Amino acid sequence: MADAVRNDAPPAPNPKALPDVTAAIGALWERFKGVAFDRLESVEAAVVAQLEGRLDAEQKRRAEREAHKLAGSVGTFGFAEGSRIAREIELLLQGPLGSAETLRLSDLSVALRRALEKPGSNGDTPQSRAAPTPQAHKQTARAGRDLRPLMLIIDADAQFAGRVGAEAEARRMRHRIACDPEEARAALGSEPPDVVIIELQFGGGTERGLALIAEVARCAPRARTLVTSVSAGYEERLEVARRGGRGLLQKPTTPVRVVDAAAELLGTADGAIRRVLVVDDDVAMLGVVLDHLRGPRLEVVTLDDPLRFWETLERTRPDVLLIDEHMPSLSGSELCAVLRGDPRWAGLPVLFITGSADVETVKRVFASGADDFVAKPFAGPELRTRIEGRLERQRLQRVLAEQDPLTGVANRRQAISTLEQHARNRQPMSVALVDIDGLRDIDSVHGEATGDATLRRVARLLSDVIGADEIVGRWSGDTFVIGFAAGSDDAVRRLREALDRLRSEGVSSDDGRSLSVTFCAGIASYPGDGHDLRALFTAAEQALSAARREGPAIILPAGWSDRGRHTTEQVDVVLVEDDIALAGLLGHTLETRGHSTRVIADGSEAIEALCGASPRLQARVIILDVDLPGRDGFDVLRSLSRDGVTERSRVVMLTVRATEPEVVRALELGAFDHIGKPFSVQILMQRLRRALGD
Repeated sequence: MADAVRNDAPPAPNPKALPDVTAAIGALWERFKGVAFDRLESVEAAVVAQLEGRLDAEQKRRAEREAHKLAGSVGTFGFAEGSRIAREIELLLQGPLGSAETLRLSDLSVALRRALEKPGSNGDTPQSRAAPTPQAHKQTARAGRDLRPLMLIIDADAQFAGRVGAEAEARRMRHRIACDPEEARAALGSEPPDVVIIELQFGGGTERGLALIAEVARCAPRARTLVTSVSAGYEERLEVARRGGRGLLQKPTTPVRVVDAAAELLGTADGAIRRVLVVDDDVAMLGVVLDHLRGPRLEVVTLDDPLRFWETLERTRPDVLLIDEHMPSLSGSELCAVLRGDPRWAGLPVLFITGSADVETVKRVFASGADDFVAKPFAGPELRTRIEGRLERQRLQRVLAEQDPLTGVANRRQAISTLEQHARNRQPMSVALVDIDGLRDIDSVHGEATGDATLRRVARLLSDVIGADEIVGRWSGDTFVIGFAAGSDDAVRRLREALDRLRSEGVSSDDGRSLSVTFCAGIASYPGDGHDLRALFTAAEQALSAARREGPAIILPAGWSDRGRHTTEQVDVVLVEDDIALAGLLGHTLETRGHSTRVIADGSEAIEALCGASPRLQARVIILDVDLPGRDGFDVLRSLSRDGVTERSRVVMLTVRATEPEVVRALELGAFDHIGKPFSVQILMQRLRRALGD
């Protein structure tokens, strides 16, 4: 039976998704520099005490430790001179302090503060290096355009617009905000948006808002425009529609509802390719149709031999069929009647094109099952608009029939249907039931809107970890079902990836606060846990019940409940480091590269979590600092080696004193690698990739 949280081979992170490392370092220095200066003040206090003749052993030891931490961390943040000075202070504090050493300490403490407060030797601070230059922006733009939909939010309420933008980013949309008309016009001119959110009273009144809606329609004709307004009567809706608006939401509303409506408008503007099959024996007409329909998001397949219709239909699997009525051998209405007799194609939109628009022809084509009729000659925009309209109706019908309206994933009926198809293939598969922890409490404390946002966020995260032939569905109120085309080990690993992301990202409540959310899951696999879908559901439900008892945030394969109540959490990297700033930098860097990470700041706690017959925590790689409170790194490494942890986890030691005897000692105790501080983040990541075996 598979381990509960086994994670043998995480997927390699997508290089295009990685943030700029220098920018991350600069941002984190701004966050943690207060800790560095607190350490500096501790060193300065010890120097003052020594000058006044009142430095005791405890204060001296504490100052030595703070200098040691500064030497290791500030160099990594880009302050090489500061690291060198802190290292010298540390060495002085390790020995006896005579008058010469005391004066040297005084000079060094002043120099260290100067080094941390002034720009670096190359004239820039970590923060200034965090901002890419205009040239860097140009290089990034050339490297690859961001293809996510762009939302332009035009609203005088900057706070509300910001919350809408944050929700849009969570839905994988880009956003821009304009709080005055000039900003709005500049934004429209810089990059055409895919969807525009406009406050009707924007710019000082309804008339100005309506004028801006019309201006958007002229400047960005492909953009979908959604309007928000404090009044939403018939007259307002009519005027919005006349100016080109596609919908109106009455304020007050929530950012979630706004982005929901925008996502609905983007249903046919999401970049998906729709395929049109055109059947006509007139090759010239096929060329005309092809020319009219050529463009983004429409792929056109033409067929001039109606006898090859069925073969071409099965091969191309179109989203819409465009067919001529008058053809040799077969008429269009005969082909349509045959099509409608096959349940697989009964819902395919069919449009007829014909030069005969008499009553009998029209009656015949609609009687055969046609959805629409276009008479020859036709205008290109009319034909394209009719096709897009049919595609939109088809999408909406599919959404109503197959999707859960709140989360956008498959509904229970569709999920069962898809899982039954997988089960009939008799190929390895897993069924997972995922239950959000404490959703009822979220509803009662923060409101149902926040509960709905939680369901949507979990649904999106689960959708991110499945493949093209797999499915996520909403099983019940707070439970999802997932069909994996893989065994339980891989299913556990991918669910752990989604759980780690959910923990780190959280969920935004309706009042803008970030909530910590987790889930439990139970997994059953074919054929080990059952030979039919019903047996797999039963086993998965039992595993989920066990996970709820052990939870929150527990993922269990079927059968785990029989092994006792202890579970082991497995992650990619455990970082044993008590330097808050350095741990924050490394943890952020690792997580942005797709590695699940846990931080332990005490040596004794690390031994307790990682050692023993049933450890609380397992990792593929353990990054272990030598200088730790409680038990030092060598004590921890000795315990890891004694309990066999070094046989399944690779240990990378970190230390400021990278002397040969120390390196040899670490390797003899079972360490895989040894890195001296300060170090380059890029070099550390390269060494870590080697340790992970990526």
